[in-house]
Amino acid sequence: MRKPTVKSLRNKCDVLLTPIIKLLHPKCLLCGKDTEVAHHHKHKSSSTRLRYELENLINLCNSCHFALHQNESYYASKIVAIKGLKWFKKLDKLGTEIVKADIYFYQKNYERLSNLLVKINHEKFNK
Repeated sequence: MRKPTVKSLRNKCDVLLTPIIKLLHPKCLLCGKDTEVAHHHKHKSSSTRLRYELENLINLCNSCHFALHQNESYYASKIVAIKGLKWFKKLDKLGTEIVKADIYFYQKNYERLSNLLVKINHEKFNK
């Protein structure tokens, strides 16, 4: 069996984000429709540290997600108004932390996210 690569593990981690956010926050933060996507408030390219931080993920429907990418500054300010300045400052601080994005980083996050998804599903369907 081949050893997983950073890229393959990163992709496996990324795939887990939307299902987790859909279960945790089933309604779009901006309009209240069903959540369809987990949007990174602080871009993945600007902070590896925040890539798998659930607080950095915004629950959006596809329409709001598209609108956000058309006018990012307007919608980002709406999100901050809803989530609060304390939330924004916390993300800002966490976003400056440097992490080594090696295979161990992605393995650890894959395990954490997989376990979280199992736990959320268990809690949701065993009430």
